[in-house]
Formats: sequence, structure tokens, C-alpha cells
Amino acid sequence: MESRSAGKVTDDEVLRLAREVADRLMESAGEAEGKADLADGAPGIALALRYAAEVFGDDRYFKAGRLQLRRTAEASAAAPLRAPGLYLGTAGVVWAVTEYARVEPRYLPTLATMTDQLARQTLAIKLDTAAGSVASHDYDVIGGAAGWLAALSKAAGVLGGRATDAVREATDRLVDYLVELSRDDGGKLRWFCAPSHFPSIPGPDGQPTPLPGYVKNFPDGVYNLGFAHGPPGILAALCRPDAAHAVGGAAGSAGQEARSRRVRQGVRDLARMLESLRIDGLDHPAWANLLLPHPDTGRPDTDAEQVPARSAWCYGPPGIAASLLPASAACGDPEPTDLAVATLLGLERTPADDQRLNSPTLCHGLAGLVTIYGRAAAQTGLPDLRRMHDEFLSRMCSYADPDHPYLFPDYDPWGRQEHNAGLLTGAAGVLLALLGTVSDAAAEWDEVLFLTPRPPSGYGPGGSGAAPNRDRGAGET
Repeated sequence: MESRSAGKVTDDEVLRLAREVADRLMESAGEAEGKADLADGAPGIALALRYAAEVFGDDRYFKAGRLQLRRTAEASAAAPLRAPGLYLGTAGVVWAVTEYARVEPRYLPTLATMTDQLARQTLAIKLDTAAGSVASHDYDVIGGAAGWLAALSKAAGVLGGRATDAVREATDRLVDYLVELSRDDGGKLRWFCAPSHFPSIPGPDGQPTPLPGYVKNFPDGVYNLGFAHGPPGILAALCRPDAAHAVGGAAGSAGQEARSRRVRQGVRDLARMLESLRIDGLDHPAWANLLLPHPDTGRPDTDAEQVPARSAWCYGPPGIAASLLPASAACGDPEPTDLAVATLLGLERTPADDQRLNSPTLCHGLAGLVTIYGRAAAQTGLPDLRRMHDEFLSRMCSYADPDHPYLFPDYDPWGRQEHNAGLLTGAAGVLLALLGTVSDAAAEWDEVLFLTPRPPSGYGPGGSGAAPNRDRGAGET
């Protein structure tokens, strides 16, 4: 619940709040310090403190972030990361170390070792592409191939010649896999999740058993539409500029050109597919969380009754728009970015009950919208997107309460407060969203949220040239 009315917030106020959150994270990150995952562990804290150091010009934050990286190493030594996921495994640690290696070369040897480890983890995993044999965690942003690809590509860009053959092989394989999932053969779509591949928990006998809610509500399988666990994440990963080029291929080779064509077609197909799965009959673009398979064809049943998803990064129109924003540049068609802009503008016409915004945090709250609209406004130059960004920023800042451990609490769907320091549902994500609003350089952190590098200001449809550089140092607070 918002703690006070949301009025216009100044850059000075944003910087004050950001410093207070960074100071609290530097003092203690609570349970997050014992976790090695990017979602709510030490790597996410390290990422936030690294950008706080850049914005404030304060080496104390950088040193505190390095301490979080050491705690990540300790946590992963105690409980080795056996899964490669971006937010739940090795790829997240690689991402955080990559961000430090960009500004501190001493991390390059560690990064090279860890990136090779990540590549070998992904190469050891069987990647099925037949409809009915694919689980969302095989390909998604949170734990699957979309996140692995983004982390490997980002690290390879920093490592240059230090990247191993395994890194190049894994990157190529993941691009081909995600492109294959985008193909439509006329039957069930390849990213359809059958009951046999539902998320699972340990059963009474200790063996994995599908989540009961999935089995009850989706007995015939399901199509997931969220950015976090659905095809928008595949689209975002394939929109990376490096995805269209074979990392190990020779420049200008026939094989590289063929791959580029396949990637462009995959982006085009996924963007058109997402457009076709919109909920009909609304005056603004919206999507459901999930779609059932049609009983006759097995394809997504868009004629069945649908409930609009919440307005968030993880699920709903803002996250889907974030995946569509870079698609026009990746495939050469203007329609995806046009749809993204219409979707973001349409949020003002979305009833509050459908928006379901009750938290300041990143995954399902206002920090995610601040970041999405900040990137969209910078890319398009559209004043309405900048205005909406500023409104979401004011609403997010209104949650600040000095009585909360990290200044900004998270709220569950029932309005209960939760206090954590993590990235996706905690203070680290809010800190990064704050920093990105006052510094173009700090705004580059959002690549971890959208998988694509931040485009230059004013780039893309509607762009009106570069926006003024808003970078401000600590002495300007």
C-alpha cells in the first residue's frame, strides 16, 4: 500500500532515497548474503552496489559489492550451483562477475573460468524442441536457455579472446535451439507445456511430482505467456545484436548469413505470434497469464474466456511490450515496436483492478514499470512514455518508509509486507530502478531484466535524437 500521496519527485529526492537504500544494503543484506542466486541473493546485492558506486562516485559501495561477490563464492562452495539459470543458478553469478569485470580487470580470470563452466553446464543439457517435450524452465528467462544465452553472450563480449571454444559452441547451440522453438508447424506450438513437464515439487516418496494447482487447472497442458516464463523471453534473447551472428563463425561466411536470416525470421514469427494471442475486445492491448490448448487442435485457445494478466514485468502487457521493443530493429519490421508502444500507452486505459499494482519492487511491481517505461521513453523519445515513467517513479517513491529495514518493502497479493534485500522482489531492484532514472550509464543495468543491451537514446520508431545526459554525481545531490 502506498504510504503517502504520489506527487512529482525530483532527481535530488531520487538520489537521496537511492543513497539511503545503498547504505542499508551496505550495512546488512540479511538472508540474501547466504544465497548465491541472482533473484534474491548476494549477486543481486553486488550488482546494485556496483551501480551505486558508479552514480555516487563512492568506492565504499564498490568494496561492499565485492564483499557480496565473495559471499556468493562462499555460498556456492557450500551448496554448488548445479543449474545454469540466470536468476537461479550459474548464469546469474556470471552476470554479476561480468559487470564487475567491465570496470575491474582483476575479475577477468574468474569470469573466464566461470563462463566456461556455464557453457559446459548448458552443453550437458538435452534440449528438446518437439511440442509436448518442452518445459518452460527449459527455455525461459528465469532458469532456462534465454537467460543462459544472454549471460554467455554478455560475458563473451567482455572476455573477447579469453572466451573458450565451449563458450562459442554453447552460444551457437542456444541460438539454434531458441530459433527452433519459434517455428510453427501448424499444430501445437513448440513451447507448449504438457502435464508431464509441469513445474514440480518433491512428493511423499521424495520424487518430483507436478504442482497440484497445475494438474487441477490445466489437465491438458498450458501455454505460458509471461516474460519470465514464456515466449517473450525467447523473443528478447533472440533480439540481442549478437544472437544473429555465429560467435565462432567467420565474418561474412555463408553459414553466418544463414543463421542471421533464421534469427530474423524467428524474431518476426514470435512477434506476430504474440500479437495474435492478444485478448480480443479490449480498447488496449492485453494478454492473459496462460492459455489452454484448444481441445481439437492443441493450439492456444484464444476463443476461451481470458482474464488479463497483471501489469508487470514478469507477466502482463508491460513485460510483453519490453520484449517487443527491440524486435523491429532485430527483424526489420516496424510492427513489433509499434505494438509495444501501443501496449505501454494503453496501460492508462487499463482498469486499476486489472493492473494489480500494489508493490514498489521489480518483478511484479512499480520498479519494473519505472524501468520498462524509462527504456521505452529513451528509445522512442515519446513524451507520453516519459510522463508515465515519471508517474510510476513518483508512485514507487511513495512507498519509502524509514521504519522498514531496507526502506522499501515488498507486498504479496494480499497486501502483507515482506522485507528482503534481493533483486527481483527486494530493495536491490528498487535501488537499481532509482539509479537508472538519474544516470544514463546506470540505466544500462536493465539489460539483466530485458536480456538486450540498452539502445542509444532516441533510437527506434518515434525517436527524436539523443535525450540529455542525466548522469549526476554525488556532489550534485
